[in-house]
Amino acid sequence: MLAAQLALFNERAVRAERRAEELEGELEVARTDPVTGLAVRRVAEQHLRDTAGSDVTVALIDVDDLHAINDAIGHDGGDVFLAAVAERLVHAAEPGDLVARLGGDEFVLITGRDPHELARGLSAAITQPVTIGSATLPMHVSIGICRVAGGDPRIAFGCSDLAMFTAKWQGSVIEHYDPVRDGVPLSHGVRPSVRHRDRGSGRRPDSSA
Repeated sequence: MLAAQLALFNERAVRAERRAEELEGELEVARTDPVTGLAVRRVAEQHLRDTAGSDVTVALIDVDDLHAINDAIGHDGGDVFLAAVAERLVHAAEPGDLVARLGGDEFVLITGRDPHELARGLSAAITQPVTIGSATLPMHVSIGICRVAGGDPRIAFGCSDLAMFTAKWQGSVIEHYDPVRDGVPLSHGVRPSVRHRDRGSGRRPDSSA
């Protein structure tokens, strides 16, 4: 009787352990972008909340003309291009940094490093083109960078977004946030719901559109 009870207990323990491993795997999948292998947006948002009060630098990276890339080499090729962008960003990161895909053609790198040091690393990472099959594609991205010393790092996220749009509008690749030039994000640091993304649209993006 006792032996049977022990066997049943062990069987249940094994099942519970297997289920825990399955749930852990499912959670990891939910936290990982399937195209790039990077963390997903909610992981980045949680990381920003966790670093509140610290000195944080946020770089928001937007791939230019992804639609043209998809048209030229197909959506599968576009996914390969995004994975190449992700690899370059990871190469530019250092231990303790977080690189995530926000969705679509947008990425974020969150670090405690000096923003100018980060800009140099990102500039070096995106210099070389990407070869996909017989196609060689330049890595055209627009990057906005902002640093906050203490306080709410989500503000840096909103500010880096505005600087990214300035970089896109000017074709300057990388811009550091300037409140006079770029405007001020919403008080809670999020981005506006309507965003004019296309360079050459004839309208300079601002904090209200």
